Amino acid sequence: MNEIKKLIKKLEKKKWLKKLQNKKTLKKTKPANQEKISSEFLPKEIKEKIKEFDFVLKENNSSRKAEELIKLYFAAGISLGLISIGISSFIELNTSYTLLLFFFCLLLPGLIHYFLHLFLFESNKKEKENLVPDILLQASIFPKGTSMLKIIKYVSESDYGLMGKEFEKAFNETEKGKTIEEALKGISLRCKSEIISRSINLLIQGNKSGCEMNKIFKETAEDILETQSIIRERIASLFIQKYTLILAGGIIVPALLGIITGFVNEMNFMGINELGLGMEPQIRKELISTSLIANQIYILEYALIASFFIAQQEGQTKKALVYALILIPLGIICYNIALVL
Repeated sequence: MNEIKKLIKKLEKKKWLKKLQNKKTLKKTKPANQEKISSEFLPKEIKEKIKEFDFVLKENNSSRKAEELIKLYFAAGISLGLISIGISSFIELNTSYTLLLFFFCLLLPGLIHYFLHLFLFESNKKEKENLVPDILLQASIFPKGTSMLKIIKYVSESDYGLMGKEFEKAFNETEKGKTIEEALKGISLRCKSEIISRSINLLIQGNKSGCEMNKIFKETAEDILETQSIIRERIASLFIQKYTLILAGGIIVPALLGIITGFVNEMNFMGINELGLGMEPQIRKELISTSLIANQIYILEYALIASFFIAQQEGQTKKALVYALILIPLGIICYNIALVL
């Protein structure tokens, strides 16, 4: 009887352990399934943007993924939004401004972090592009018959900054079994730059054909250097225009509109009304209140147009949103300060 009882206890223990294991596996698989379900309902465009951002995060050596960061952005945005509502109610801010401030605070953490990573990626890309002519010139002076693998190894071991690291990755990939062509294509895929892709394609063609490419490498390097100098001259010539638009959109135009509107509000029209000239007081009040709304709409439009124009001049339309996020709040703040003065 005792032996039977012991066997029953052992079986019960085994069942209990199995239940625990099943619970653990359910806990582990639940979040993954939830992530799959949540990502299934997203449109293709948003999925692509998340993939692109994941790639940017990976290249910037970030430990977190896009989906994880979106949740953190939302939590931080909600917290900031609630704080903004508290401040708005304390200073008795207008309802429309309170809502605008709430939505601005809701989007602010995500947008700042997103554009910060894009800025880092773009600055790294520019640094790599500046190093490409040096690499091509170096490749052009190698003796005839030098293998492409030897050129890749030399660049990876030399002081070529971020491009040196890219060639180091390519060299390591060849050692793991990848072909030279695949390893070099990996560089152009990671960098996402036309200049780098063009240069890498030349190296691939040189490796494929086995012909002497020294002259072509040298000519391409000279072309890239010339193009880069033209771009630098263009940026320098547009410097004054860019900061004039920023100052006008963020400070000068809103401040002038605020001063003029404030001056009109404070004017006494009683004498004109007694003479029977001008508008009726009620119509005048309605006109002034309409002009207040119209002024703010104009500031918003001006800031958006200025942001888009500046970003287009720089050749980076994505930066239009960054400029807009700076100019719109700055313009509205300057307008309201000038209105009170």
